[in-house]
Amino acid sequence: MEIDWAEHFRKNYAKTQFKSETESKNFWDSFSKNYAKNVLKNERIEKNMNYFKNNFELDENTSILEIGPGPGTYTIPLAKEVKEVTVIEQSTGMIDILKNRMEEEGLTNINIINKRWDDVQLGNDFLNHDIVFSSYSLGVDDMEDSLKKMNDAAKKYCCILTFGTRQAWKEIYNKIGEVLIENDENRKEFGLTYILIYNILHQIGIYADVKITEKPFSQVFCDLDEAVSHYLERFKARGKIYPTKEQISKVKDILSTELTKTEDSFKFEKFSKEAMIYWKKEI
Repeated sequence: MEIDWAEHFRKNYAKTQFKSETESKNFWDSFSKNYAKNVLKNERIEKNMNYFKNNFELDENTSILEIGPGPGTYTIPLAKEVKEVTVIEQSTGMIDILKNRMEEEGLTNINIINKRWDDVQLGNDFLNHDIVFSSYSLGVDDMEDSLKKMNDAAKKYCCILTFGTRQAWKEIYNKIGEVLIENDENRKEFGLTYILIYNILHQIGIYADVKITEKPFSQVFCDLDEAVSHYLERFKARGKIYPTKEQISKVKDILSTELTKTEDSFKFEKFSKEAMIYWKKEI
């Protein structure tokens, strides 16, 4: 029996990270500064940019549509290479950081649409762009619809950066989950990797290429309390929890073991795999 991968996503992955648009937005608004601190200084950004320039025909006439730019991890370097970048971002916290970075760099060719990718419409909110790009941001309700929309919006290329392996922090979340949700099957933490996206693309007749590379991951917290707050907020974003003092103490014990203490912070560092899924638009 052939598996319907799009339906598999709808049943098992939609809304497993965040139960509502509001919860998703609130989490990223509150986490935006910490996220920016951890992702903006990373040598893989430069490596990926070189790949984009060599393979996606970037020049001063190129237009890019970026889904979920966050603090502008790729938006800023892309905007320096092309004519214009239009971004779709639901988090006002992320948008504030992006706007500040635009001002610091003197960039005026970035257009911002404050919406979810699920909610924007081709022709109403934006027009076709040469390249449609997403980096770790396809937290959508329907992956099939989202991928079709990406393809429809592109004139030349589509590119998705996502997890090549399970998320680097997966084991920490599993340990904390055992403390907080006590094996509640409805609150299971699902991890999405590239292979499901690839299978859905193949199923709808888009035969993409995949490039797998090693990716360093890092999180830095001022202290254990900040780390505890971050991980608790991630679970709260997926449904209400009311951790007891004992549970919070257990979470802190887990993080004190999993994180590395430095002179002025607590760090989590690990290597994983990054997948770049890309395809040329068939006219």
